[in-house]
Amino acid sequence: MKAGVAGESVLQRVSRILRAFDSDHCHLALGPLARRAALPTSTASRLALEMVELGLLERNENGEFSVGLQLWEIAALADSPITLRSALSPLLDDLLAVTRQHLQLVIRDGEEGVVLDRRDGHADLPLHYHVGGRIPLAPTATGQILLAAAPPDLLEDMLHRNDYGWPTFECDRPTAKIIRAQIAAVRGADLAVLRRPTSPVVSVGVPVRDANRRVVAAIGILMARDGMPISQVEPLMRAAALTATRILGAGESPRPPAWSRR
Repeated sequence: MKAGVAGESVLQRVSRILRAFDSDHCHLALGPLARRAALPTSTASRLALEMVELGLLERNENGEFSVGLQLWEIAALADSPITLRSALSPLLDDLLAVTRQHLQLVIRDGEEGVVLDRRDGHADLPLHYHVGGRIPLAPTATGQILLAAAPPDLLEDMLHRNDYGWPTFECDRPTAKIIRAQIAAVRGADLAVLRRPTSPVVSVGVPVRDANRRVVAAIGILMARDGMPISQVEPLMRAAALTATRILGAGESPRPPAWSRR
């Protein structure tokens, strides 16, 4: 996180403390918390202890801080994402029953994706995401769906800054030209299929649209490279996308698509 600037409000500093936590840093002692929040230790200590009193943070017997229950209760009131998650939850259940593969529902927040919901498949895959966690857009199928629907300036700005995440431990990061071509292909196909050369995982993503035909989320399926053939997966995912869009567009109760086993 960038260092704090003089004149920041208390609210901005509190935001820094909250953003210091992520899936890899759920519990933080004061020192690491201050460093990750880019705040002086004294400031981080004062604010963190006050946040504990308010229930926004919790502190265990080892002195480590974590996100508090009060904050989870407040976050649960967020209308749009929670409504979206509730509306599409039965659809994910059906898709899981049919495919037995890992699934995720993702929305875009700026230059990152946020996992709104997920289902665990039967295959043992090296997946590192959780509900509420953030994922990069460029190297994920759901992310590419969301990038394809985003304003073009977003992608161009990321490429211009050379600031698009990629798991370089798996393979070299594609050039900006390749990324542009991938997103253009996704935009034309309304489907993203992502295979990284050395990854054991293949992912497929489809868009979810609202009543105004605006892409508001993406549904993704993650499979072993030698698992279900794409020719089998594609029609299932397209059917899921149409069903999800119908649910959101018509405001109707979720109905299983034609391929559902229910």
